[in-house]
Amino acid sequence: MQQIRNESGAPGISVAVAHRGEIVFSEGLGFAEMDNLTQTTGSTVHNIASISKTMAAVAVMLLVEQGKVNLDAPIQTYVPYFPEKPWPITVRHILTHTSGIRHYRDGEFGEKEYKEKIHYDSLEAGIGFWKDDTLLFRPGQFWLYSSHASNLMQGIIETVTDMGFEEYLREHVWQPAGMLSTRFDVPERIVNNRGRGYIRNEKGLLINPPYVDVSYKYAGGGILSTAGDLVRFGMTLNHGKLLKPSTLRMMYEVQVDPVMEFNPEGEPVKQSHKQALSWFIRTDIQGREFPSHTGSVKGCRSYLLNYPDEDLVVALIVNIIPFDPVKYGNTISQLFLPSVEPGIGHQ
Repeated sequence: MQQIRNESGAPGISVAVAHRGEIVFSEGLGFAEMDNLTQTTGSTVHNIASISKTMAAVAVMLLVEQGKVNLDAPIQTYVPYFPEKPWPITVRHILTHTSGIRHYRDGEFGEKEYKEKIHYDSLEAGIGFWKDDTLLFRPGQFWLYSSHASNLMQGIIETVTDMGFEEYLREHVWQPAGMLSTRFDVPERIVNNRGRGYIRNEKGLLINPPYVDVSYKYAGGGILSTAGDLVRFGMTLNHGKLLKPSTLRMMYEVQVDPVMEFNPEGEPVKQSHKQALSWFIRTDIQGREFPSHTGSVKGCRSYLLNYPDEDLVVALIVNIIPFDPVKYGNTISQLFLPSVEPGIGHQ
């Protein structure tokens, strides 16, 4: 952790590891926030950004498991205020980033219409500034990471359950997993043990990031959590306490391979990962595939990776941007994994 901090210049770093049903490591190093030099711990609360998508996906899969959501139904079945497009967009398209719905646009959050400073009281209001845009491609034709599309998972949950999205996550995901520090990032709330994120300016100095109100993207990137809570989430999934094993396999099953990213300038660009339902399937240096997700918002970078067969979950949160969480998170995971050599097996 000290090496990561030295190399990245991060004020603080939180790491937690769960192995074989127990949290075996949960620590912090450095500063959770710089104004008062508060020490970082494994329980420091940070923005986890796009790791929020994995929690939203689990919530959706709970409803799939109950027969209340069909992955291949048009998204308007569950989000009726999302407008019809020239081609049908299914729930599966939303969860695999193949919907054709765009991601953030350059200049979209500029000074004139700074959407990230607006508070939205509902998902319907939050998608208003992009929902009528033309699709970039026919759904299923290409892959394009889209937080805007992922936010529609909130609408699915709220329509089907008649519950608020946060209320549903708290009752059906966070509390069963023991994630007592996890919640939405709502501006007026006071959050105990909260850390702050930072960015570097052109002179290389740490500064506060611009103000962001994430109410337009709770499912796509608006959740606060801790490294400890993130590994509780993965551990609870591994032990069948959130989803049935068959549903878990369905969520982790590769849906897009190869992943050919839409390129408006020409030929699609092949990506290094495979795509499951919201989760990225990466391959480690030993050739083992594992589900994972990263996050980046408000000066924080996060990474959650899970090896279900080894029952190993690793979470990493740092409060600096830029930072490569995959590089360091994968290095940490290798400390807890057996080496694999061809023809020899686990050592």
